[in-house]
Amino acid sequence: MKTHRILGMLWAVYCGYSGLNLLRALLSLHPTATGHWDTWGVLAVSLLLDLTGIVASIFLFRGAKWPRWIVGLIAVYTGFGSIAFIVATRSLPAWSVPTSIFALVSLVLLLLPRHEPVA
Repeated sequence: MKTHRILGMLWAVYCGYSGLNLLRALLSLHPTATGHWDTWGVLAVSLLLDLTGIVASIFLFRGAKWPRWIVGLIAVYTGFGSIAFIVATRSLPAWSVPTSIFALVSLVLLLLPRHEPVA
């Protein structure tokens, strides 16, 4: 239970920070510019996914069981996105390694069965 509360807090902070960065990038990129519709669409979908992650993280913090799958899917998306960025740019940015490790560890912790203490 306590592990899920900590993960809920951490994912809410991560999704909030990532969502603010995506919102800033989305507002600076005008979709009617030539050839930017696909980039704008990817940023918009990623922003909606981060907003979903914030809501699911709040419910995960409160102790619900259903947000574990949503936050787990966001962890998979984050991990694959970090690996794809490493492969596409052929460099190793400082933020991608901790992000990938955080996503992998939290995915394992979220999908483990939750045992309640016996009184």
